[in-house]
Amino acid sequence: MSKQALLSGDQILCKGPLGKAILLGPAPQPITGSGHKLKVRGKAVAVKDNIREGWVLWFYIAPPYLIPGTIRLKADKETTKQLSTKLKLGGMQVLLFHASGIVGNVETPASMLNPLTMQLEFDSTHEYKAADIAQPFASPGKLFTV
Repeated sequence: MSKQALLSGDQILCKGPLGKAILLGPAPQPITGSGHKLKVRGKAVAVKDNIREGWVLWFYIAPPYLIPGTIRLKADKETTKQLSTKLKLGGMQVLLFHASGIVGNVETPASMLNPLTMQLEFDSTHEYKAADIAQPFASPGKLFTV
């Protein structure tokens, strides 16, 4: 069974809970492929470690902290299901279309208003993780209007 390789311009869609953190909408993380010796439709193929180079800043909440904060999302280490077993470029395995894990580092913590003191209380967690929640998808082609 053949598997599709990730290309430069493809994206990973981060969605779903990251532990107790909830992303406010799906977050697209772009991929830049560095396998320039092999191109598909003019786009470089992504190889091992390319998935971890990009990141996206997104909004999150972590109940009971319902005032949104920001979190820097990036893909975690590749799993064996994401790496080709037969095709290599310069000794690096080619990345395949498969769900990946996500690591989120808190930039601005989510918060809540304490009704007794009328003071803001902040989320104290600095990092959230989740396995296999980010789905890769191909970059959209040219849009035509009729």
